[in-house]
Amino acid sequence: MEIEAYILILSTWNFAAFRYVMTTFNLGKFKKTLKKIEPIYQKLKGLDFKKVNLDNYEKEIKTIYSSLSAIGGIKITGAPKLMHLKNPKLFVMWDNYIRKYYGFNRGDTKDYFDFLKLMQKKFRNFKTRKGRTLARTIDEINMEKITERKLKLWKGYKIKESRRS
Repeated sequence: MEIEAYILILSTWNFAAFRYVMTTFNLGKFKKTLKKIEPIYQKLKGLDFKKVNLDNYEKEIKTIYSSLSAIGGIKITGAPKLMHLKNPKLFVMWDNYIRKYYGFNRGDTKDYFDFLKLMQKKFRNFKTRKGRTLARTIDEINMEKITERKLKLWKGYKIKESRRS
C-alpha cells in the first residue's frame, strides 16, 4: 500500500517531473531505495518539527533526501513530498518557487537541511492550522504566500501574451 501512495503523490503533486518518467520509472530501484532508508525513518519516528534539534539528525535527514532525490521522477521537489508522507510531523515540503524564494538555488542535501532549519526558526512558535501538523501548516503558508502568487502572475502573463497573437 505504501508504494501505491508514493506513486499517487508523485503522479499528482510532483507531476512536472514524474510525467517524463512514468513509462520508464524504475520501480525496482525505488523499492530498493525505500527498503534501504526505512531503518533511518524508524530512527526519526515520533520526532516533531517544532521540538526536534535538527542538528542531531542532520546525517539521517540528508541521507533520506539524497537517496530519494537521486531517483528520476522524484528529484529535489518530489523527495520532500515523499518524506512528508512518511513522517508528516517532521518533514516540510518545498517546490521550486518556495526553494528559490528562500534562496536555496541548488536544491541539494545541504539546501534542504538548511531550509528545514530556517523553517523551524521562522515558524517555531507558529500556531498550527486545525488538523494539520506544523510541517504541513508551513507548507500551506508557503504555497499561499509564494507558489500560488507566482503561478497567478505567470498565468496572467501567458494570457496577456496569447491575446497579443
